[in-house]
Amino acid sequence: MKWHIPTVLMPEELLDTAFRKAAKIRPCNAWERSHPRTTIMKKIGAVSGVIQAKLNTYVKKFPSVNPGEVYQRDENIEGVRRFYYDLFDLTFGIDRMKQSLGALDWAAGKVRELESVHIRKVRRMVDAGQMDAVRMSFYGRVSSIVNQIGDDMHFLAEARDHIRKMPHIEDDAVVVVVAGAPNVGKSSLINLISSGNSEIAPYPFTTRGIFLGHLTIGRSRVVLVDTPGLLERPDSERNPIERKATSAIRNLSSAVIFVLDPSETCGMPVSSQETLVNTLSAELGDIPHIIVENKCDTVRRVQVRVDPGEPASGPGNLCLSCITWEGKDALMGWLEQVVRSR
Repeated sequence: MKWHIPTVLMPEELLDTAFRKAAKIRPCNAWERSHPRTTIMKKIGAVSGVIQAKLNTYVKKFPSVNPGEVYQRDENIEGVRRFYYDLFDLTFGIDRMKQSLGALDWAAGKVRELESVHIRKVRRMVDAGQMDAVRMSFYGRVSSIVNQIGDDMHFLAEARDHIRKMPHIEDDAVVVVVAGAPNVGKSSLINLISSGNSEIAPYPFTTRGIFLGHLTIGRSRVVLVDTPGLLERPDSERNPIERKATSAIRNLSSAVIFVLDPSETCGMPVSSQETLVNTLSAELGDIPHIIVENKCDTVRRVQVRVDPGEPASGPGNLCLSCITWEGKDALMGWLEQVVRSR
């Protein structure tokens, strides 16, 4: 999904844009020069129009945040939409975004009401000075309303920046989520077999968001989702970073690659890593998944290999080295079978 949200102007920028447009309005002919009512009403309408248009556009262009809204043509889209709902909520807060969009909608309505009130006043007047005083009163009231929603506009500007940086996952892609404890080599694995370029560093939670790698198998587009590291603990105790990973596993997965670090240089005992993987894999049902033991150039704990000819969810751990590339061909074979089985 991808959203095209325009830059959210700050209150002073929005007001400046509206007032500059009004300032350019001049009498069109001799009659208007001698009868300023028309020009003044045009100025009021211009300011109102710019502000309403901008605020209504923001309300319309921000993504829908109702997890119940799904595309009927493909049941898999429901999971994608739920994932983005979770991602929005964990990143900047769904309720806060709804509140801010509601404030902008309210402000657009108030500006429209003020325009009607002040236009009616101008129509009843004869004195040009009084008409201009009504125009200035309108400008002041509108400025007050726009400044009143300043905090909401600042929040939405920041939310827009977060949304623009969020991963774009194609609706028809084969989505393979890569999961495991922190620092087990998930990013290295993705960078090894795809176009991914995730940050790699020797400390936990290097990946704090969701990053993607892409590759093509046959005619299918495969998206590898690099998730934040997970600790062995109940869902209720997970922090927002970890919950991004569990949401990806539960809502996006066409298949899952679980990564273990038998060398334990990640800082978590193998037994804890295995418990974590067993807990997560129990939720997958018939979704294909595989356990990859990374860093096999450092230590070999299990010699069992996954034959690419075995079922996509076949038993046995695959031994992989992102340094020597050992196991890469076997992993690619497993991915090819996942794609063929769809």
